[in-house]
Amino acid sequence: MSTLGERIRQLRKQRGKTLAEVAEGRLTKGMLSLIENNKAQPSMESLTHIAEALETDPQSLLADVNVITQADLRVLVLQLKELLTNHRYDDVASLLTPFAGMTLPHTYEAARFVRDLGEAYYYISQSLHKTDVGMFLLDKKPEKAKEEENNWRTYFENAEQRFIELSFLDEAANTALDYIEYLTSELEYEKAIELFTKKQAAYADQIKDFDPLTLSKWNFQEVALLMIMGKSDLGRKRLKESLTFAIEKRQFYKVDEYYRFAVHFAMLAKDEKEVNYYLHKHHLLTELLENNYLKSVHALNKAEVAIWIENNPIKALEVIDKGEHFVAKNNPLMTLFHYIRGQALYELEQYTESLHYLPSLEDYPFRIHSLDLSMLTTADAYKALCYAKLGEDEKARVHATKAKESILKQNYAIDYHKSFILQTYDDIFKEL
Repeated sequence: MSTLGERIRQLRKQRGKTLAEVAEGRLTKGMLSLIENNKAQPSMESLTHIAEALETDPQSLLADVNVITQADLRVLVLQLKELLTNHRYDDVASLLTPFAGMTLPHTYEAARFVRDLGEAYYYISQSLHKTDVGMFLLDKKPEKAKEEENNWRTYFENAEQRFIELSFLDEAANTALDYIEYLTSELEYEKAIELFTKKQAAYADQIKDFDPLTLSKWNFQEVALLMIMGKSDLGRKRLKESLTFAIEKRQFYKVDEYYRFAVHFAMLAKDEKEVNYYLHKHHLLTELLENNYLKSVHALNKAEVAIWIENNPIKALEVIDKGEHFVAKNNPLMTLFHYIRGQALYELEQYTESLHYLPSLEDYPFRIHSLDLSMLTTADAYKALCYAKLGEDEKARVHATKAKESILKQNYAIDYHKSFILQTYDDIFKEL
């Protein structure tokens, strides 16, 4: 009994057609190649296109093809979910081996299974290791070892299409949002923004009918992308609308991050009243949930405000001293605590102590988003200022240059971080 991929390849060659000719208008040439090699599953829409290009029908392509039974699929779904929950991504291949070349049925369980495969292969292919502490960057794997695993994007696209064909539009939208979130995690902001814009248009008529949770996720992703793009005015507006919606619908999806975003937008606008309002809201939430992670994040936000808005380094140190107790030493947030401590010590003219705490990005083992990267890049500017005060002119120039070169490469750097770095560079080279 042949596989679906083998039947498609055999019929394509009989028809004398190339991969590009069959894929044209619906699929990429690469995606069709994956399907033929049993490394990807076509949605029914894609299968219909392939069948038409090969002058046949989907039923003929599927005739006598090995299809995974619903019973086996249910077991696979549960086993894969367990691997994802326990971050055992490298065990996925052995789970799938007995079913190599078999075709998935067009059911809800199959669509969900494909979506979960996308998540698993994302972590494998991007050399990330997700733990309860954070996402650790691992050494990059050789390209050949990643070829099969680097198709995580096609799994999300395939799963979304499967949900659409089954009329599970909320699930389809959630799958698209998950895909966009992973693109954002991979720091592929342009692709994430482009895809979100595309999906906004695609689901324009359905958005109003999404369930409250799906709509909350949709709103959150929009606000996050607006923040990344630096569209602070629109971002503040949509954030307030999203918070109002969340409260009305009692759907508090990532409300803690909403408050963090709100503090950030208010800082950009230099609206101290609004900064304090949302800091207070975030504080109430952390006390209500009694969550140490949220308490540590709140301490970081409060300390950053003390530095950048209130110009009060003593207050920043007091906040950091209390907040560090909520963070494990191996938590990535500890680097941010050290960064703000280094800032505060510089402002207090304790230059040697400041250099001890200011972090180096090269030693940071975690994936860094644009906003944190922008902030942490200022550490080299502070190092330059410290060395200048200590009379070590060459080191001052090195770090000022490093900070400037880094911030100019960042498309989404925060304005006040960028201004500070460029001004520091000018001051260092003017004075020394």
